[in-house]
Amino acid sequence: MPSSHSDTIAAVATPPGTGAIAVLRVSGPSAIDIACRLSGAGADAFAPRRTLLRPVLDGRGGQVDEAIYCFYAAPRTFTGEDLLEISCHGGLAAVRAVFRAVLDAGARPADPGEFTRRAFVNGKMDLAQAEALNQFIRARTETQMIAAKHTMDGALSRRVRESWEELTRIAAAVEASIDFPEDVDEPDREQVARDLRRAAGQIESALKLAVRGRLLSEGVRVAIVGRPNVGKSSLLNLLANRARAIVSEIPGTTRDFLEETIEMGGLPVVAIDTAGLRDTQDPVEREGTRRAMDTLRQADVVVLVMDARECVSDADCEALESARGRVVAVWNKMDLLDGAAPAGDSAAELEGTPRVRISAMTGDGLGDLEQAVLQRLGAGAGFFEEALAASERQVMALRQALEAAGAAAETALEPLALDLSAVHMQAARARLAEITGDSVTESLLDTIFSSFCIGK
Repeated sequence: MPSSHSDTIAAVATPPGTGAIAVLRVSGPSAIDIACRLSGAGADAFAPRRTLLRPVLDGRGGQVDEAIYCFYAAPRTFTGEDLLEISCHGGLAAVRAVFRAVLDAGARPADPGEFTRRAFVNGKMDLAQAEALNQFIRARTETQMIAAKHTMDGALSRRVRESWEELTRIAAAVEASIDFPEDVDEPDREQVARDLRRAAGQIESALKLAVRGRLLSEGVRVAIVGRPNVGKSSLLNLLANRARAIVSEIPGTTRDFLEETIEMGGLPVVAIDTAGLRDTQDPVEREGTRRAMDTLRQADVVVLVMDARECVSDADCEALESARGRVVAVWNKMDLLDGAAPAGDSAAELEGTPRVRISAMTGDGLGDLEQAVLQRLGAGAGFFEEALAASERQVMALRQALEAAGAAAETALEPLALDLSAVHMQAARARLAEITGDSVTESLLDTIFSSFCIGK
């Protein structure tokens, strides 16, 4: 799709702050003219993909900096338009002066994500790849980066298009029999249903990988709960590899929750240290306990910390009951038992709950705890290897497409005309087309690209 943009945009592509160099990007039909005005050189000096060291001149002809220019000729550029990159000195004042000179030379400030939006409009990438690029830039772990790279390389787009093409093939046969009943025989309904179930299976496979990618993108919340002085704050400090929480022998030291973002198996995790669970007359500590239970109920995984020298308490049982199916039980202070088993390890209340033995003091058992948390999430070894970076919008579209494809398969077997099945197929195809951007509104594009950084 050729660009309809007639203006030229510019932005600082490097993060704000002081550095050795900063990079400014200019995209649009006036890119080469702006290069000439800024540098004082003729257009023939800017051979594509060759660097040129020249001054940066302001609108009055004064030199504000010296920079390296690199011109890229359309359509072999990121945006599909003429593109200019200017590498100037990275001081705040220098960057401001060079950017002001670029604007004075004929560019306008780019909107957030406008460079990538132009790349999408010009057919350099589809919408799934564009959104994955944003996630690649924002990746905090290597696993997040790999998942985003998979989607940038087209892994999600290929799966979506295969499903769309399969649904289109099925729909063509069905709709032909509806539109031309005298000339086209109705297709075998059993075969139509089988084909639709196969297409639904393809969509479901893509959805599973997208959900894993969404988990990578959003991270998970892990609540660390338990009675006072069982080592919750010590465990948070161990996970964070720094003294994040105050550790004290005095019960009730933690009265509110503390959050720390860590990494477990490539997955970003928000670990939350909570107030101790116990009955108390102190109104502040009682509020802390209430907040701890709220955090427990909202967490993806609950790490219930218990003193290995003590039995399971009523407070522990309440936590187990409130977070049934999401709990990893942790026997802490194993270094104080001289090899003996935890006192309450055989308690009936813990049956079916994963149990880990650790020492928050020495760090022993930390790897076992991380594996137990990941397994509680269903994220065992290799879980994220094929994960696809996906936005909430894309996951929702896949779910709706799966639901519509399933409904099409069911209605194809009903003793009615195939019209309703065709309608469901059309709905599934529409949802899939929204993922790749083959069918998308300007307002949706505005929403998507507004989350991008300026300069990308």
